[in-house]
Amino acid sequence: MNFKMVVKASYHDIPVEEYFDGACPECRSLVLKIRSSYKRLLPDLGAPREKRFLRIKINYFECETCGHSFSPKHLDYPSKLEYAPSIIHYALERYFRDNISGKKIAHVLKNSHEVEVPVDTVNSWIKRHSTDYLKSVNREKTLEHPESIKTVTIDGTYTSTGRDVIGKKKPVVSLSLTKQKNGTYLLTLSEMRS
Repeated sequence: MNFKMVVKASYHDIPVEEYFDGACPECRSLVLKIRSSYKRLLPDLGAPREKRFLRIKINYFECETCGHSFSPKHLDYPSKLEYAPSIIHYALERYFRDNISGKKIAHVLKNSHEVEVPVDTVNSWIKRHSTDYLKSVNREKTLEHPESIKTVTIDGTYTSTGRDVIGKKKPVVSLSLTKQKNGTYLLTLSEMRS
């Protein structure tokens, strides 16, 4: 196995045709000319020893029918965006699902994904996007047959609630505290007779 220490870069190109239908937004004419063009470069989630970037082609058009000048905007990559949405989503998942601090997230992004993001930027993403993120992952979970649970865990310690419990004549009471994906905790008290 060859463990190379050199970091290489890879690019994913997003052409204008992917997010623009080719019609003038004012008059819907298809007779356009390109006035100028450039590529935006956004860091994306990389991998160890690989930096990944998105190259988004940006064109400035002029409509030859009505004279309107414009630049089409990609809905997923607004003009002020400095990092790919996948990085922001990754940071929010790590914060809420794994309970990791903004400082640690920035450290993991740099060391595991070859993306340098200031801690203040990670914290601003958490502050700005938390409500929307939590709405997207907050789905009510219902356990259909809670009586079928045989094992309960609290802090990694397993307690059996099945028929192999000492004192089979007495009800088995168990208490479980579970952190959900949305960051809230679910406290469950169950009593089962063996």
